[in-house]
Amino acid sequence: MHYLLLGVDTALKDSQLAKIKQGAFKDTDARALDQETLDGHKLSSEKLKIALLSLPALASQRLIRISRSEKLSKENLAILEAFLSSDQDHAIVVLDAAQWGKSEAHKNILSCVQVIGREEEKGANVFDVMDCVVSARLPMALKTLNELFDQEEAPEVILGGMIWAWSNKAKGRVPSLVYKKGLLVLQEADMCLKRSKFPDRGYALEVAVVKLSSLLKA
Repeated sequence: MHYLLLGVDTALKDSQLAKIKQGAFKDTDARALDQETLDGHKLSSEKLKIALLSLPALASQRLIRISRSEKLSKENLAILEAFLSSDQDHAIVVLDAAQWGKSEAHKNILSCVQVIGREEEKGANVFDVMDCVVSARLPMALKTLNELFDQEEAPEVILGGMIWAWSNKAKGRVPSLVYKKGLLVLQEADMCLKRSKFPDRGYALEVAVVKLSSLLKA
């Protein structure tokens, strides 16, 4: 069985990935040796082929997680499609994507995996918020964030998307120190939500957006 972890609910993804690993690996040595994580962004086809064709060392199957799978190239999608539709059973592939494409290859891959989670609906989403933050449009970022509140999106889900976007979109585009400080801002927002620091829980996210914007202006 192969899987597609879809959407920006990082808590759901983490829990499901833990279950998949628990089922695949019976001891810690196998877990250490027989799992591999690849980044779908700018992933070379050669590296993907090697990962898919490598045999497990201790476990009965290797586990290959591909983060940012929405960034996979057409060539890599074709390689995945061929592998997932084959009868090879030495590897479990776990695709991790915020969104999923509509091409023929994307559709064929969907037929070969178990989908966990859901894609963001059309309209305002957390990526719009973070795009506004990174492009120094604070008023629009806050406006879009409040649209998400109006849609009754759970603050934890929104924060998960903010963390994902900062880790995957801001990294490399902002100075290393700013990136690390941004992670601390998001960590602080997470603690505020868990401790219900503010009467309006969404306020923790508004504060995080303002602080991130301030970091980028400094």
